[in-house]
Amino acid sequence: MIVAVAVFATAVTVILALLPGLTGRGAESADRLVASRLPAALQVELTRLAGPGFDALAAQAPVMGTPLANGLAFVATREGVRLHASEYRPPANGRIAESDQYFLVECWRFPDGPLRFQEAQSALALAVRVSWPHRLPGVAAPTPPELRHELMFTVGVNR
Repeated sequence: MIVAVAVFATAVTVILALLPGLTGRGAESADRLVASRLPAALQVELTRLAGPGFDALAAQAPVMGTPLANGLAFVATREGVRLHASEYRPPANGRIAESDQYFLVECWRFPDGPLRFQEAQSALALAVRVSWPHRLPGVAAPTPPELRHELMFTVGVNR
């Protein structure tokens, strides 16, 4: 009986010790899932921004360099429902409050090759990095880049 209670107590202790790590991984998986759905929202926002000036939008996105820094910035909520440019043209339905800016989405033009933008082209291809958490509730400063998770993809916009 004593051995059974000791085995049970050990099992409960191990399960409780694993719980915080599993919870953290679950939250990270949920954030990664939302980040993987952001390309569709970004494409809609890029299309909206490109409407009045396709070449002007292309000019706002810097050419990729090493390291990747200072891309055309967008912010999104933790749920990924709202996304808008951080500084380029304000959104129609108001800006996302700083405390709700969980994802930072940065875009760059390709420097060369078939994806390089030229004014005669009818499409703009962008390299995109999504990083999170960009801002945490109750914290005034953005999270340092080295402490964020990130995901990269490519998105295209037609004239």
